[in-house]
Amino acid sequence: MLLTRPREFFAIPAGALRLTRIDAADATPDVTRWLFVGDATPGPITRLIPDDGDDLPAKRDDLVYPLRLKIVHFNDLHGNLVYFCRDRFHPVFARMAGYIDALRRRYREHPQRGVLAFSSGDDSVGSVFDALLGHDEASYRAHAAYRLYSAAGIDASAMGNHDLDLGVRRLAQSLLRDARFPLLTANLAGCSWLSGLYFPAALFVVKGVRVAVIGLTTPAQIAPQPDSTLHFVHPVAVMENLLPAIKSVSDVVIVLSHLGYSLAATSASVLVAGDRELAAALPTGAVQVIIGGHTHHTLNEQGLSPHNIVNGIPIVQAGKAGEFLGEVDITVGRRWAAVTNVQLLATARLPDDDDFTRQHIQPLLDQVQPLFAAPLGVVADDPDLSLDAVRNELAAHESALCNFITDALAARCREHSDAVDFAVIDASCIASGLPPGQLTFGDWFAVTPFADTIQLCQITGAQLQQLLAGNAQRIDRPDEAHTERGFLHFSREVRYRIVLGDSRAMARAVDVTVNGRPLVELQAQRFTVACTSFMHMLSSTWEHTADAHLLNAHTLPKVDTYRFVRDELIAYIRAHGGVTAASGARRDGRLGVEE
Repeated sequence: MLLTRPREFFAIPAGALRLTRIDAADATPDVTRWLFVGDATPGPITRLIPDDGDDLPAKRDDLVYPLRLKIVHFNDLHGNLVYFCRDRFHPVFARMAGYIDALRRRYREHPQRGVLAFSSGDDSVGSVFDALLGHDEASYRAHAAYRLYSAAGIDASAMGNHDLDLGVRRLAQSLLRDARFPLLTANLAGCSWLSGLYFPAALFVVKGVRVAVIGLTTPAQIAPQPDSTLHFVHPVAVMENLLPAIKSVSDVVIVLSHLGYSLAATSASVLVAGDRELAAALPTGAVQVIIGGHTHHTLNEQGLSPHNIVNGIPIVQAGKAGEFLGEVDITVGRRWAAVTNVQLLATARLPDDDDFTRQHIQPLLDQVQPLFAAPLGVVADDPDLSLDAVRNELAAHESALCNFITDALAARCREHSDAVDFAVIDASCIASGLPPGQLTFGDWFAVTPFADTIQLCQITGAQLQQLLAGNAQRIDRPDEAHTERGFLHFSREVRYRIVLGDSRAMARAVDVTVNGRPLVELQAQRFTVACTSFMHMLSSTWEHTADAHLLNAHTLPKVDTYRFVRDELIAYIRAHGGVTAASGARRDGRLGVEE
């Protein structure tokens, strides 16, 4: 959503926010919309400036209480607007849109009921619809999620960290072209490319009830940005800056959060504060609800759990990838407002909305299905390439699939004139396996659905020795349950053995060579390593629980190439006819594992 205002409109004094009305012709008739415009990060907001000729929205004394708001929410769809199969698709977002539309029609004429719908971020990156975003302005076709959210009348979305994975330019293009709703994040500063395209908060007046919605974004796992300096400030500090001013013009305050559930979450990295820490730091009951995302938690399946009420503030979250649609009821009295019901609805059990599919989803499918089915080559019939092997064995021994990927990355870097000595990937970067036979773009997208980029890292032989020693402790052992530990696979230049020993702490990396030379002779040599931007990002939870003091590759200094891993691998696959033994998908003894 773009505010088409003259430049002086955005010249807002320090300590102030402008409150501007944004009603559009296609807006829901029983909801009036306002945006808080300005920067809430430097310090407390002491003044709200209305547009010329407008007054700040005042509390209504003529309402018949109690009123009830239905808040529908979802998070972390990652572009999974439909579930793709090779010859068909299963609806996801059309069912959500149908449910939201039915709620709105049911309560449209009801004087004491209102409906709002929100996303808590990570709306793209993870499905083949990402291909429609193109590589630049000329190749851009659509941000499928934003286009469908707009068609469904979603009221606002929080900015997610992965919404930035493809770069601020493409996010800006997506907002300009396809978003008819505001993108909210109050704790982001210093991004000129997105200036005027995101906002700290919004205000919705629903049947006379003033509902303020504040967006927050995690600073964790933010992709490197080639042309922009992104700076996220502490979310608690920003809430302290905002809340007094926001509460002065609202009856209900909602935090639309992409911080993650808590610092103890294991499904994604959470920095500084999660929703639980945020709630604990705020005044008791300062907001009515925190609607969360980022960590893919499925909260409150049996109704609101006392465990998810922190400091009088309920916390909700609705899983990931469209598995659930969440609903929160907020009942509003003359001097109070409280959550009175929450529920999660399994999307698969919601009725199809054939009209929404026909009008809005099918045109996008018509664009993306040829890309999904585009042939890339062939896949060998090798058990190492199978989905079963990826799920059960990828971090347990040498892998033909990982050998293919690491060798391909090294080769592609050299084609770009990067003088790399070898390449390395984290097993967590591989999401699926490959069926034998024809290989399509959709098949390979399932293997590498993430927007990881190639980074170049400088390490010494001594650091490589330390990294391999840690890798021996990260490997999945045959007698232990498998979990994400950040096991690394190397290209053909690095060869070694792992001796498991009697326990994980006793595991060792031995007989290490680099390009045929013993690593013990290369301790001072500097190597240029091609790796991915997400390496060791998911291993910190195990490192903490195991009290393992290992070198984490994510902490090593790197230079980003801004080339996407998936694009480079697809180029290699096309040039070599597929994923076969001849193209490098084979074991060659670079890693031996001994009990």
